Order: sequence, then structure tokens, then C-alpha cells
Amino acid sequence: MIPGIVILALGYVLSQFYRTFLAVLSGDLGTDLGATPSDLSIASGTWFIVFALAQFPVGVWLDKYGPRRMTAALFLFGGAGGALFLSFATSPIHLILAMGFIGVGCSPVLMAPLFIFAKSFAPTQFGLMSAWFVAFGTFGNVAGAKPLAILAEIYGWRDVMLGLSTVTLVVGVGIYLLVKDPQSDHDDKAAPGFMSFLTVLKLKYLGAI
Repeated sequence: MIPGIVILALGYVLSQFYRTFLAVLSGDLGTDLGATPSDLSIASGTWFIVFALAQFPVGVWLDKYGPRRMTAALFLFGGAGGALFLSFATSPIHLILAMGFIGVGCSPVLMAPLFIFAKSFAPTQFGLMSAWFVAFGTFGNVAGAKPLAILAEIYGWRDVMLGLSTVTLVVGVGIYLLVKDPQSDHDDKAAPGFMSFLTVLKLKYLGAI
């Protein structure tokens, strides 16, 4: 259980990194791809929009398939694939598409551990474990600043993205190998689907939130 949580934490660090790294590479992306500040804003916003919309299927898939397979698949194909695609980008539209892919890849790496915490540990431990997990993930914000700038200056942003794609690939494989799905409360056929969101929408206090 612990190795799986550790590898998910590393995935969450990468997720936090991918939220912010474009700001550091903005000069290089403007020079090499012709990306304007507007393009960079759209690309960054695309990450957040896709990430947010992906939470709907992620929630359903966590119940249906469990965190291990679903998180590994999205992180590998979306996260590692998006970073690889970005390393070969030649225009701003490629940048925007890459950020969309990365947003999909990062979408389950917080919900998956929260799902595991809720299913595998006492309710009194959930808050503390979640807080520590999120706090650890902030290292990604730090890595997306000065360290990234130094590496990009030494190796160039494309090689840095290739390296990040490799790291993301390794973490994705680690998620598949190390994460253990918690004991399910029901079989796959009984797992709630997208219609279960209607139940949530009927909560009277949701509108205020």
C-alpha cells in the first residue's frame, strides 16, 4: 500500500509541475513556436479546463475500474504522451493540444489517492493523509520555477520536455506496478455510472457551494 501511495505522490508532484511550467518556458516557446502571450494563456487554460472536465469520467472510472489501471493509463498516454508531443511542437496549436493531453493525464492523480484513503483507512485519518499528500505535491510548483529555468538554459526546452516525458512514463509504469486497488464495495456491474451525478445535483446545498 505505501509504495503505491509514494508513486502516486510523485505523480501528483508532476501534475503540480505541469500546471505552472509554461510560465518559465514562455520566452523559448515564443521564440521557437511563435507563441504569443494569448497562445500561452489559452494553452495554460486548456490544461485546467480539460483537467476539470475529466473529473466526471474519472469519478466513474475509479468505481468501475479502480485507481491502478485507470490512473496508469491516463498518466501514460496523456501525461507522458502529451509531454513527448510538446517536445516536437512546431506551432502554438501543437502547444495547446499538448497541454490538453497533459491535463487528461494529470486528472486522476489526486482523486486516485483520495479514493484509496477513503476506502482503505479510518475516516479519522483521511483529513491528515490528504493534507500531507497535497502538501507534498507543492514540490512540483517549486520544480516548475528556478530548477526548470536552469535545466532549460543548459539543455534546451525540447530536451527538457523529452526528459519530463521519460520521467512521467516511468512514474506511470510505477503506478501500474505498485498501486493496489482497495477492496471494492460492489462488483463492476453494480458500480454507479454517469447517472449517479444526478443524485449529486439534487443536493439542496450544492447550489450555494
